[in-house]
Amino acid sequence: MDLPALKNTARIKYIMGLFDFLKPQRTMTAHEPQIPSTRNECDISKTNTIIELFKIPRVQRDDKWNHVFYENVLTAGFASATPQVLTGPDGFPYFILRTPQVNVPFESFCIQNMKDDFLLNRGWGVVFNPAEDKTADWVFTHGNILNLHLNNRFFTPVNADAIENIEFTKTVGVLKKAEQVMIAQPSETYLPYTTRRALKAFLQSKGIRKPKIMMLSSLNQGKITRKLAFNISPGDYPVISKLDYLMQQIGWFLPNDYLIIPLAKNSDLAKGFNEL
Repeated sequence: MDLPALKNTARIKYIMGLFDFLKPQRTMTAHEPQIPSTRNECDISKTNTIIELFKIPRVQRDDKWNHVFYENVLTAGFASATPQVLTGPDGFPYFILRTPQVNVPFESFCIQNMKDDFLLNRGWGVVFNPAEDKTADWVFTHGNILNLHLNNRFFTPVNADAIENIEFTKTVGVLKKAEQVMIAQPSETYLPYTTRRALKAFLQSKGIRKPKIMMLSSLNQGKITRKLAFNISPGDYPVISKLDYLMQQIGWFLPNDYLIIPLAKNSDLAKGFNEL
């Protein structure tokens, strides 16, 4: 049977659109109460490292830059903003971290603490130093934060074998050949309740009254490939770009290596859905 799928590399490109993140139409969620910093484990020496890294022109940021950035950003202490949460042009919420002002006391926030204190529970991402010229120093989606929670890193290398059987048109495609799959529900360690809750609310906001999900697992040459299927029927989206964009939006909530697919209403597999 043919199953549409989302191209993982395109999701990464969407997620990593860091530097044109902000647009004039952005809005602030002013109704959110200020969140206090309740811990002191943030490392100001790593803050200085990140500040210096942000000064390096983007065209000069190589693998070494990335390595040092990821080694330090987790516990680097930054100031928050007022209000603390920004709704990006993609419609998703981001907690704002700003470079502390010199010789000015500040409440120190770092991703290591924020992740468990409120980012996972509230379904937020993180943006560093959003500016009025439509730039930001860095952006982490909620999926990046979830990957950090599950795997102790923001990004997971993508296994090329997992998508070698997929033929793509833009970012939504179909499998080249049928495959036998096992149907199950994703575990709490694969898709935590907090992420399920955020995904459900998002899909309901898109008109999917009862969002459903299931895990499809297939075995190929001794390797297991997992795909998260949603009750999103491609037939309801005659304009492929709209389905494409919706799947990219779902990807915002998930680790970068998760494969996600929409599933037609008349698919033989549809009976395996459970509500989110």
